[in-house]
Amino acid sequence: MSDSEPTPSRDGGPRKSRPGRRMPPPEDEVTLMELIVTLSRGRGLIVLSVVGIGLLGVLYSVATPSRYTAESKVIREAGEGGGGPSLPSGIGGIAGGLGIDIGGGGGVGLSPASYPEIATSREVRLAVARDTFYFPSLGRRTTFVDYVNRPPGTLDQILSYTVYLPWTVKGALGSLIGSGQGKRSAGTDSTGTLIYPTEEEEEAISALGEMVSASVSESGALEGGSGLMTVSASSGNPKLSARLNERFIDHLRTRIRELQTEKTRRNLRFVEKRFEEVKQELDAAEDRLVQFLERNKGVLAAGSKPQLESRRERLRREVGFKEQLYSQMQKQVTQTRLQLQKEQPVVTVAEKPAPPTEPSAPNRTLNVVLSLFLGGLFGVGATFFRSAIQSQEDDEEAQEQIQEVQKAWNPSGIVEGVREELGIENDPEDSLTQR
Repeated sequence: MSDSEPTPSRDGGPRKSRPGRRMPPPEDEVTLMELIVTLSRGRGLIVLSVVGIGLLGVLYSVATPSRYTAESKVIREAGEGGGGPSLPSGIGGIAGGLGIDIGGGGGVGLSPASYPEIATSREVRLAVARDTFYFPSLGRRTTFVDYVNRPPGTLDQILSYTVYLPWTVKGALGSLIGSGQGKRSAGTDSTGTLIYPTEEEEEAISALGEMVSASVSESGALEGGSGLMTVSASSGNPKLSARLNERFIDHLRTRIRELQTEKTRRNLRFVEKRFEEVKQELDAAEDRLVQFLERNKGVLAAGSKPQLESRRERLRREVGFKEQLYSQMQKQVTQTRLQLQKEQPVVTVAEKPAPPTEPSAPNRTLNVVLSLFLGGLFGVGATFFRSAIQSQEDDEEAQEQIQEVQKAWNPSGIVEGVREELGIENDPEDSLTQR
């Protein structure tokens, strides 16, 4: 009786296996002990992978410069108003005839949700880029544009061709592609207003876009829907980060004021222009009346010329009308200026930016832990892969498959595969040479 046959029971039937007794595993099933043995045999490879990739993580953490983030809390308060003072119907008709829509004044109704976009807009970033800061790495004050476009130092060049090599290659390819377009200078219109920034300023704008962020706090809403906004600025120096944060808030105030009061300022310019025209018309009417009275002083005193008296009355009525219009326009200018002051939005700093005491990035501890973890995964995977290759060394079919794969991916095999896809027959002499 073989060992594989079941032992008969007392009644002659096959004996049932006892519960709790394990059957031997199939040949193709990998047991836990085999996995442990495989890992034990590859312990050296695992340790080398952990140490090697861990050292790379340490070098990356040491080579990456520290970043300091300065934060501030800003309260947005809308200015008074909504609608400016109404203009007289005559002035509205004149404005319509000139193609100017002066409406009723008022702002554009900016909401707190739009403040982060305004804080990080191109206009605000360009204004900050033109400001002057003190850069400890340079030891002097200069504009942010000049700092970004400064010649690279020795350490920067080393990092560019080691740690940041992919980005260096990308920038070189971008410069090579765009070299034929020529260098762009700042464009201005007939009034001298800047249309678009220079290439150096574009570089500074892009750099500031990665250094500054703004967000509105949903849970910190104040009365009237104003809300709290957090402005964050990061750089390699804590004092520079705080200074950048301050300048962004200052230019944010200016930009919001321009947007909020744009329509009222346009109305004010029109009213002031019309006021100057009315003043000139009043002066001209008064001059005509004075000249008429001087030329006809004796005749009017005698009272014998009704036509001259009628002419004098018309000139006096014209002067009176111009005086009344002048008084209304003067009042309108004053009211529009007051309305412009009421509509000035207020950006209050609830928490001023302060130089941070600790760097916000990089997280060196996390980088080292992740590199060790990745090293362990790589070592385990390489161990199992090597074990699988070694287990196939005695299998002739597996050896033939490995040789076929190696032959397919050598240069001649790749060329042969391309020819097959294109339907080109291989040259017999080349085939003999390859053999």
